[in-house]
Amino acid sequence: MIYTTRAPFCHLCGRRVSGRYVRYETGLTVCAACEASRPRCQRCNVPLGDDAIAAQARSSEPRLCAACQKAAARCSCCGQAIIGTFYTFEELLPSAEARRFCASCVQRRPACDLCRAPAPANANPLSDGQWRCALCASDMIMGQGPARAVFSEALVAFNRMTGAPLRETPGLRVVGRREMNAVRQRHSATSPETAPDSAGHHVLGYYLHANGQGTVYVEMGLPRALLLGTLAHELGHAWQAERNPKAPDPLLCEGFAEWAAHRVLVDAGEQTLAARATRRDDIYGRGLRHFLKLEASHGRPAVLKAIETAGR
Repeated sequence: MIYTTRAPFCHLCGRRVSGRYVRYETGLTVCAACEASRPRCQRCNVPLGDDAIAAQARSSEPRLCAACQKAAARCSCCGQAIIGTFYTFEELLPSAEARRFCASCVQRRPACDLCRAPAPANANPLSDGQWRCALCASDMIMGQGPARAVFSEALVAFNRMTGAPLRETPGLRVVGRREMNAVRQRHSATSPETAPDSAGHHVLGYYLHANGQGTVYVEMGLPRALLLGTLAHELGHAWQAERNPKAPDPLLCEGFAEWAAHRVLVDAGEQTLAARATRRDDIYGRGLRHFLKLEASHGRPAVLKAIETAGR
């Protein structure tokens, strides 16, 4: 800012300036009285004009000058300008630009049960009580029919990817979170999904072989790409159950299933989602990296042989 003693009119009150005034780098000229008394932009600290003060009085928006109204980042949940601290979350789905969220929405809005970003004010929970943010809800698959279409796509891609198709196609059940947890609790002792560090994680899919029939359980309301990857993961468990049901190493079992999901997602053009698991440091991420390294050095047949012969 520049202090001087010559000026025509104050841009805020419109009065002819007598004495000292302030001229900001933007060209805004402010008399000493307005400089001392006016509310200021919370972003750049410039005194505000009457229009900006009136607009802020009618809303819960931060007090901003016209330039900062245009330049400030906006919360992807409430749409208000963000001043100071903002939050980002690792996205499940590709977006045009990284979403930012204000502290108020993160602290007060329900969190998406998939990515933890806040759900918008007009959102309603799913029938099982789960929440979705705007991005995860934008491509959500609900109901048996749409889920079966994605299941058929996952099955074709999985069989093509392995070159050794499943001998029997599992059934499919789309369930809520409570039913998913109940199924897991009832059958945890007999299921091939034995990852010891999955406790407390949000489990999206589950493969069960009981009474001579395999069934893939998958949670309702998953975005299409996440559903595709989850189904491919469970088909990996079904493939294991046919060829080596007593494979003892959870890292190999979950790693192979994650490898199957990774490959199906990459082939479907879903690289953003596929890459997430490669950064995980649990048994799923470590197992996936093991099989990706094995595939890179010895080819895809080595991956299939490793899980077929594990523990033998």
